[in-house]
Amino acid sequence: MVITRPIPVLALALLLTACGGGGGEDNNVFNGQSPDNPAPENPAPDNTATLAAMNAQLNSLASSLPAAFTRLPYKSQAISNNLTDTPQYSADALPAWASIDSNSGVISGTPDADDASAAVNVTLSLALADLSVSQPVTLVVHHGAEYKTAASVDFYAEQFGGGERLLRNDLSGNLQGEVQFVQSHSVRPANNFVRDSGDETNSVYSPRLVAQRDALLLFIPTNMNDADIITVDAEISFNGEVQQRLSLNHPNNLPAADYNGSSEVTFSRRAWNALLPWQQVRNGLSVRFIINAGATTEQDGLLAANAIDIGEASQIVFQSLRLGMLTHADKTNGHFTLNNPVLAATDYFQTLPVSRLVMGSYADMQLEKVIIGSGVIYDEVSATNGDIYSGDMRGDVAKAQVSTGINLANYGIASNNMNQSYPHLFKQITNHHAWGNYQNGRQQHGLSGGNGIGTLVDSRGNEASHEWGHAYGLGHYPGSNLTEDSRFQRHHADSGWGYIAYRNRLRDSLNDNSETAEEQAHSFHLNGHIPYGNDAMSGGSPNSQFSAYTHYTAYSARIIQNDLACFPVPDASFASGYKKWDTSLGAYAEYNFPEAEQRLAPKQVGVAVATILGGYDPQGDSALIYPVFHGNYGNVFELPSPDLNDASDQCWVSVSNAAGAERKIALAANRYASNRINQLHFNLAAEFRPTLAVLTCRRAGVDSELTRTTFDGQIPELPPLAIVGQEQGFSALQTVEMATLSTLLANQQDAVLPILNSQQLAMLDSYSDAQLRTDLSAAALPVYERLRSTRHHIAQLELTLNKLSRDQISVAQQTDILRQLLNDTGLLASDSSLPTTGNVIQGPKFFSSAGMEADGYVSAVDTSAEASTWLISALGRIHPAEKPWLCLTPASGRLTLSHCSNGQSNQSWLRTEQNTLKNQGNGQCVDFAHHNGTLITYGCHNGWNQQWSAPLASDNVLLALLNGSTLQRLYELLGE
Repeated sequence: MVITRPIPVLALALLLTACGGGGGEDNNVFNGQSPDNPAPENPAPDNTATLAAMNAQLNSLASSLPAAFTRLPYKSQAISNNLTDTPQYSADALPAWASIDSNSGVISGTPDADDASAAVNVTLSLALADLSVSQPVTLVVHHGAEYKTAASVDFYAEQFGGGERLLRNDLSGNLQGEVQFVQSHSVRPANNFVRDSGDETNSVYSPRLVAQRDALLLFIPTNMNDADIITVDAEISFNGEVQQRLSLNHPNNLPAADYNGSSEVTFSRRAWNALLPWQQVRNGLSVRFIINAGATTEQDGLLAANAIDIGEASQIVFQSLRLGMLTHADKTNGHFTLNNPVLAATDYFQTLPVSRLVMGSYADMQLEKVIIGSGVIYDEVSATNGDIYSGDMRGDVAKAQVSTGINLANYGIASNNMNQSYPHLFKQITNHHAWGNYQNGRQQHGLSGGNGIGTLVDSRGNEASHEWGHAYGLGHYPGSNLTEDSRFQRHHADSGWGYIAYRNRLRDSLNDNSETAEEQAHSFHLNGHIPYGNDAMSGGSPNSQFSAYTHYTAYSARIIQNDLACFPVPDASFASGYKKWDTSLGAYAEYNFPEAEQRLAPKQVGVAVATILGGYDPQGDSALIYPVFHGNYGNVFELPSPDLNDASDQCWVSVSNAAGAERKIALAANRYASNRINQLHFNLAAEFRPTLAVLTCRRAGVDSELTRTTFDGQIPELPPLAIVGQEQGFSALQTVEMATLSTLLANQQDAVLPILNSQQLAMLDSYSDAQLRTDLSAAALPVYERLRSTRHHIAQLELTLNKLSRDQISVAQQTDILRQLLNDTGLLASDSSLPTTGNVIQGPKFFSSAGMEADGYVSAVDTSAEASTWLISALGRIHPAEKPWLCLTPASGRLTLSHCSNGQSNQSWLRTEQNTLKNQGNGQCVDFAHHNGTLITYGCHNGWNQQWSAPLASDNVLLALLNGSTLQRLYELLGE
């Protein structure tokens, strides 16, 4: 139970001192005299009364000091001077944000967000003539976030099936509380896999904490009243040695959820939080939590290293290309990994329990000839029919020779069978968007994955998440047979939220815009109203304003993590060419494959490559070498060359360039499978710029050239390489987005209020003030400063309003203070008022908010007399003029009104040139469903039933930027 705490006064410890007297160690000292130090013949005047009055004056000052709150202006009250002369006040160890008026003793300033402290020890002094007195005081600086409006729905408060969730104690010591780490999923410190085969409803299936990856550290104290907690710190140690101390954010400053709906949902209203840097996440980590550090109420508890189960640091490499087989390859918006590999890599990384993700790309390829497993070469059309799932070129060319071939080239294996059976030395998935010319026409392939191959229509959405899931060993509906309710195949109260670190947002496990008016079973509806989402392997969807990929359940994520942990990571700095995380050391160690496998060590890792692919029959004459496949990330080996002095049978490829350099690569001289030809695959450094490849086989001492292919020696332009995690972090995306933000802001140099839509604001909020000041362009920086100042005043306004209300200040006083604050900050001039009038929205029908009372939805009415009037803010939020603190919001396919919530893109609308109202969250338009007379959201088609007049546009800053509850209070006060 959370108990509201009255604002505490300062803790005072009074120490009375006089200049030149007291404080000696000799107990016989009295009034500065002792037997060995008799009083002088002309004794000093007796200042006892003056000192007492000075101490009383200082005591009055100290006891009148209020508590401080971060981000709120602080000013102590002036006190009456009861002394015979004007004193001089001073303070030692006053925090940097504060200053003291030497004449009045008034302390003022505004503590910054990171200035919260349970004990700021300050010494106040008062001087009068040649006398002075001092008192130590303890200043308490609370988090101003205490006065932020908390989200209405606390996800973590409800257990599976409904009812209050019972919290664990993960600590030893006098402080107790539950700890969670959030990466791709929220996990316990340990015991993330606990199977109860007798009753699987008691089982726990979650991934472990991933080593060498940023984690959001959460702490929920359980043996202290929330109102008594001023600060929480986390002391981070490795093998017992302190590495870092983190100040945790107040629960009201927990990263917001990415949920879009009529309710505002937070992961927890009680979770103190901080970002744990990736370097600290390694085996041997321990965390000591300290509440109210330095205060008499300080408590601490230890999460010991042996109580934190950290899994391996892992890596996955993706490659992507477009492939046309006897036809051209299309370019579509669905090719996310090629169109925007930096964002695609950053996005998918958030869903995966991995330490590092690489997104490489190959140039588009159109093959005019192809060879298949039988040795037949096509140069016009396949001999078979094809479709999304079938066709001989789909399997033999796209899957075997291209995707498997690229993988094998990066493993240092120059030839193999053509049946997609191959060793996986490290984790790589090569995706192709492929088309082939078949007997039944041009066919696209897709919707298939597994075995290190992705055959995709789109490399975004649930198709990509699902097909890549097969590559980790996931089947369909994983875990569905474990319980009668099939809970593990979908999200629920224990399936884990994620952390979208590059946006500093939490990824919820809920379905957006799907809240139900009638209460449903709590097992799969949060609070009985908000449905949970499905796993990528169980018909899920991305369901996030910040992600194009589906969030796996904790059950699936555990399987993914175990798969990724099996593989070493290529690293040319190790003698073997590979490293693997050692959980006993908390570090990488050299990895050696079994000696019998004779794996080559890469000499270069992660360089641009020219990949040579093809097929050949070492027992016949059929062979084909394709044009060079150019990639921006690959491994290069010193591959075995043929021994041309040996008369025995052998095959090899000779590759040369315009400079006359030549490489000879040995290939297998026999078929790997009796019924299929072989394939060849190897990488050269791109800078080699090959111009000719010749395939030769020696049989019975006779050399026969099977095929040759000439190349142009050029290196085509490729999409940017994307590497996410560990040292790279999200730096690639940051570079791109800083340029985008610079352009957006610089284009608004003359705007009083720079306008960014919800997605652009989310991008801006992804970066710290320091990062923005460093990386924004010179033209953009002053525009950013104006926007930052406005948003700072908006935040301060919210805190002030809530504090005044909780402090039970009279309405009249609140109104006066509010008017002054609005005028001083320029948010609303003293002679101005908030907007209260609007326009009707007219189309096939009129919009009316009256329907909210009947069924909770905005209704369509026949006449303007029945209609409501509406406003649209500068950020695209649509408000009913009679209640402007509400915003038009999609809900279960219809429209409702909910409290405006900053950051919810589904409350942002765009009136298009086609006169439609398009929602910026789900991309759908307001549609009049004439069959039942309701207003719905539907795919935009610009038809007559989607044509609407515009709401009245308002440039009022408060309407655009305030959340609903604050806006409502503002209207109530200013309307008094």
